[in-house]
Amino acid sequence: MYADGADSYYQVIHDTLQACANDDPTCKWTVDYKVGQNTAAEQLQAVEDFITAKYDAVVVIQNSVDTTSQCITKCKAAGIPYFGAAQPFATAANATDAAGSCAFDFIQEGKDAGAVAAAKGCKKTIIIEGELGQGAAGDQTLGYLLAYQEAGKSLGGVTAQQLAANKSQAKQNGSQDLTIVNWSSGGWAADPAQQAMANAITSLGPTGFDSVYVENDVMMEGALAAMKSAGLDPSKYFMCAGNGREESWAWVKAGTIQCDVNQSAALEGDTIYQQIKGYFTKQTYRKYVHPYLIEYDTSNLAQVQSSLVPFTDYKQYMTERDANTIVHDINDPKFVDIANVGNTNPPAAS
Repeated sequence: MYADGADSYYQVIHDTLQACANDDPTCKWTVDYKVGQNTAAEQLQAVEDFITAKYDAVVVIQNSVDTTSQCITKCKAAGIPYFGAAQPFATAANATDAAGSCAFDFIQEGKDAGAVAAAKGCKKTIIIEGELGQGAAGDQTLGYLLAYQEAGKSLGGVTAQQLAANKSQAKQNGSQDLTIVNWSSGGWAADPAQQAMANAITSLGPTGFDSVYVENDVMMEGALAAMKSAGLDPSKYFMCAGNGREESWAWVKAGTIQCDVNQSAALEGDTIYQQIKGYFTKQTYRKYVHPYLIEYDTSNLAQVQSSLVPFTDYKQYMTERDANTIVHDINDPKFVDIANVGNTNPPAAS
């Protein structure tokens, strides 16, 4: 298994994949794990090394779709199944040559968060993306804006797609129900997100925004720290994330933040395990799937908390999985097939 960078999210995917195999007496698997430093060349080299070492299967968290396409070609030629994790690559022309793909629907994740924000009447929003220009981060932002568009809110004469793509360069006409008052990247990490939030507070002042969308919980830690340093009470703003780690369950319960979306990394590791096992046992399996998301907020947490899936604690995930208290079978309709796999020009999200 290769991960494009060091990330606790990716580590949980690996740990759960191995734990599921260990829990299965028919599987005698060793999952070797290699971590890169976010370059396409490293991904390509890692896959070439795996092929040379004659691994039975390859799992990759990608750097880019183009590089993944090259890796799929190399694996197919070598007769080694290629499985993608975490990041989608449906637009690769040869995506259907991959033996499997598991990635959350990041547009839907953004929609789930944005729908709550729109219903709450949030009008002046700070967005802290994971990485400006990265596919998953951009999709979350697009989904957030689409939720407003679909709720009939004005975006000031531009579409959600135009606003997401052009950000502060998009020319809104003043009629908008939503203005993104500050865009920044938090690097999926707490420290840069804290700096980004501190900069936004300095620029806007405490009344220059009413809401903050932070695209993972690690960055939310930084954003909350910045607000504390500035003497601001986060519960007085609409603070929303997309991630759904266990710490966030407590934040929402306490009202520290108002909304998050559960996208368990452990569930991804289990999904990949099921796909690999299906491949080697020659069973029909769902090859290209989105694991399910669960939106939770201050109004519905009590109703949905029992169904939230452990995110970072893979041992707790395995306990609940073995007790069958969480949905984990990829054949369950809660899992959604990835659309337009292999379509290099898929229709725009709407």
